[in-house]
Amino acid sequence: RRNMPPRLAFVNKLDRQGSNPWKVIDDLRDQLKLNAAAVQIPIGLEGDHAGVVDIVEGRSIVFHGDNGETMEYGDVPADMTDLVEEKRLELIERLADVDDEIAEQFLMEEIP
Repeated sequence: RRNMPPRLAFVNKLDRQGSNPWKVIDDLRDQLKLNAAAVQIPIGLEGDHAGVVDIVEGRSIVFHGDNGETMEYGDVPADMTDLVEEKRLELIERLADVDDEIAEQFLMEEIP
């Protein structure tokens, strides 16, 4: 890890049995010692997987069609607002660990 390049991990196959994106993120943190955080939250898992909530944009993306080829953008589902806010704060906190400007805003309780 010479230059510590940024990394991006994709968690796919959330429609499959046993899928758990939070375990993947925990493993990235614990086993690889990476400062990992989610930028999207799945709407349902396994057979109930219907789309994702974009934490950064604060909107939902619901997949339609046989292969999810059509996307519908909308508001965050009401039953997910607490989880979205929790994961959004976690994302900001993780970013604050590596960015002084975001850290300052976070400590001042401002929304970056």
